[in-house]
Amino acid sequence: TVPATPLPSRQKMAMELPPGFTAGDGSGGGGPSAAEEAQMEEQMEQMMQQILTPEAMDRLKTLAVVKKDKVRQVQMQIIKMAQSGQLKQKIDDEQIKAMLNESAGGQKKVTMKRRTYFDDEEEDGDSDSDLM
Repeated sequence: TVPATPLPSRQKMAMELPPGFTAGDGSGGGGPSAAEEAQMEEQMEQMMQQILTPEAMDRLKTLAVVKKDKVRQVQMQIIKMAQSGQLKQKIDDEQIKAMLNESAGGQKKVTMKRRTYFDDEEEDGDSDSDLM
């Protein structure tokens, strides 16, 4: 058997790295860290507060619980509009509704109808005795 040798600790490995390199968290992802992502969310929130009315903000926050990607898409659209100077006033709740409906694209609204079924044979006016 091979004797077990202790693995070097993360701190010791970080000290051995060449200058300019840092020890990562092992995720291997090149994306933004959690802190950077939180900062970007905070900046987005501040921009939305400047652009949207409180009612519109509430609508987006409520919808974000269920459809975060749809809300993100509308937020990016609003930011582009603001950067290009298309916004003359704050966006209200009605405008947000319209933008959300537009972003739905080809998606159709689904409505469900419940059928009622009768358990009593007398109610349907037809006796089923002829089926036997």
